[in-house]
Amino acid sequence: MTALACLRVEITAAAERVANVGPLVRKFAMAYLESRWSWPRKFAPLTDTSFLISDPQADALDPEELRQLSHDLQAHLFGVGDEGEVSLLLFEGSHDSIMAFAAMDLAKAAAAVDDAGLLPPGGRLTRLRPHRAPLAAADDLAWEEPASAEAPEPPPRPNPHWAFETPAPRPPIWEGVQGVYFTLREVFYGDVVTYRPHGERTHLSLLDGPEHLPRDHTSFDAECVGIAARLLGQRRKGAPIYLPISFSRLVRPNLREAYRTLLDDLPVGRRQELAAAIYDVPRDPLYGGLSQALRMLAPFFSAIDLRCTDPAFEVEKLQAGTVNSVTLILPDGDPLVRLSTMRRFAERLDRYKQRRIWPAVSNVRRRAEVDAAARLHIPFLTGPAVCPPVSRPVGGMPLALDQLPVSEATFALRRAG
Repeated sequence: MTALACLRVEITAAAERVANVGPLVRKFAMAYLESRWSWPRKFAPLTDTSFLISDPQADALDPEELRQLSHDLQAHLFGVGDEGEVSLLLFEGSHDSIMAFAAMDLAKAAAAVDDAGLLPPGGRLTRLRPHRAPLAAADDLAWEEPASAEAPEPPPRPNPHWAFETPAPRPPIWEGVQGVYFTLREVFYGDVVTYRPHGERTHLSLLDGPEHLPRDHTSFDAECVGIAARLLGQRRKGAPIYLPISFSRLVRPNLREAYRTLLDDLPVGRRQELAAAIYDVPRDPLYGGLSQALRMLAPFFSAIDLRCTDPAFEVEKLQAGTVNSVTLILPDGDPLVRLSTMRRFAERLDRYKQRRIWPAVSNVRRRAEVDAAARLHIPFLTGPAVCPPVSRPVGGMPLALDQLPVSEATFALRRAG
């Protein structure tokens, strides 16, 4: 389901006043794509002003994300005055049609925005253009489409009832999971739901650091419930699926009822396959109404995980068996600080054992951190160095520690074997 496109830069005015405009466009656009078009998405220059871009996790590219490049190029080449205008031509289609579009004369390619008959067959062209004024705010950018066949509305999706007062967001452009790895048996124990929404440059996840955390917690949690409901409908009974639940939202009485309404729509007979990952939990677990939140969640989930950022999380304040696990989120930054934080957490493993609560570590980003966790006998691991976002569940799949991280290639190798 890889989305593939040719991105061409169109400078329609004042280009003759900028020396070596082609190399300047290439240099700036490459820097932009390197910082924004994150892996597993890929890009490659075709010419100084055209680029091949792909996203293996989407069926179509999101113009809302790419149009910012036209704004940034406009400001970089011409400043914020009235001179110059930079737009992008985004042509999506098959590889052959994309190569044909890349070889087209730029004037003909630009004219095809209004005359789809000029395009290679099997493709769709969009022009992404910033407003002439003001240029400072990304919200002021606009994009226009040619008079070609519009993409059909997505079919209705099975989804729990939207229970919050805010409008429901658009359906995600990609849905997936990230595996929870059990080091003691070298097997993936379960899956954590993740997805990429419209308007975001990357996926949202609890496992990959601050840049992937949601800004709207209630929408994130509700969307993950819907994804889990669809996963349950597509499989027989299997490994646990972890659903994100915001602690700071759950402790509010009005939102707690909205969560209850949302979770009520999950299939009763499948709740043994669901686990709650309660995030943004404070160091003191008894602060702010955790007990009420746990009582509300108990009928819906077979397991509860508390996610914290403090290695000195006061697990001793929890009664034995109150929750199933506590996950430490490693801080971003210096690798030595991250390893030190993991060691401090591991020094308290006896306290977890006394409470019959499993310890876990998340946001594991490097091979050295995987190996350190194994040496420290931390049983559960999640993060990019364990399992980046993948399109299918991995729960229940055995995989040797030295073969981490899992990837789409892992599935292909297992099918071939």
